[in-house]
Amino acid sequence: MHATPSRPDPSTVGNGPLARRGMLAALTAAAVLVPTATASATPRQRRHPAGAVIQAVASATGIELSTRTVPAGPVTLSASTTEPKQQPLGLIRLRPDTALDTFLGHYKTAATATDPAARRAALAQIDSEAHYFGGVAVTAASGTVGVSWILAPGTYHLINYTTVDPARPEIGTRELRVGPPEHRPVQPWAPTQVIAPYDDGPNGRFLTAPVLPAKGTFQIVNHSAQLNEVMLYKATAEATTETVTACMEALRQGKEPALFPFTGLPAGLTPLSPGASAVLSLCLQPGRYLMTSFISNRTTLTKRAFEGMWQLVTLR
Repeated sequence: MHATPSRPDPSTVGNGPLARRGMLAALTAAAVLVPTATASATPRQRRHPAGAVIQAVASATGIELSTRTVPAGPVTLSASTTEPKQQPLGLIRLRPDTALDTFLGHYKTAATATDPAARRAALAQIDSEAHYFGGVAVTAASGTVGVSWILAPGTYHLINYTTVDPARPEIGTRELRVGPPEHRPVQPWAPTQVIAPYDDGPNGRFLTAPVLPAKGTFQIVNHSAQLNEVMLYKATAEATTETVTACMEALRQGKEPALFPFTGLPAGLTPLSPGASAVLSLCLQPGRYLMTSFISNRTTLTKRAFEGMWQLVTLR
């Protein structure tokens, strides 16, 4: 499941024990986080040389979209939020025999079940019931983050992984209808870099350059055998291979790390199905970042970051 740390309370900012306990609880929680603040905006639809653009504003009260109908072909989601907590949006297409309420019920079980067998079964269900096209994790600090796809005609759903609730699907989901193509020339995207999650035996890895543009467009291809995400956390001055390894090992054991070598909330690409591809556009502050995935390993039920799926990169 998708899980990321929440912003610490102002009274606990820093590396003190309260801050560490807050991040530890958020990182190891099975359920996604539910924000409490609200935001509103009235986005406008616009066209783009690379196809249709959907403006999205995510909050605890819902997802506002500039349009819910676009032509097939290149589609870009441009998302933002004024929430202090992360809002991870993902686009899915349900299998023909799966209803939305069925999928959301299984998702809730996968996010909250404490019994390993029940959780493993629910994870297998949601993996088989939908195709995950990826999406964007945004915060107020991240600004607008974009993701682009080539979409075929059909019905899709945009999900906010922090607010989705089978009892109130109108809060955390929005239906998106992709109609016939317009058959007009479009300008292709020109990604500057490639990021590819892949499997190295039982371990997860990222195929990427050690130095990436802070403002850039990335072609992301999931070469691993399971759902994966690409998240970028701001690294601290203490971030080294040794300190990150020690932190992740402590988290894997359910212990409080002596040091968190990363801070704040991540931005990046939300769950992407095996073999799928998406184009991510973002603009972050230059500096060192921790690239990682907090998706649970479908076999061990341990978050892949805790098993070593991370890499320190520099954004310039």
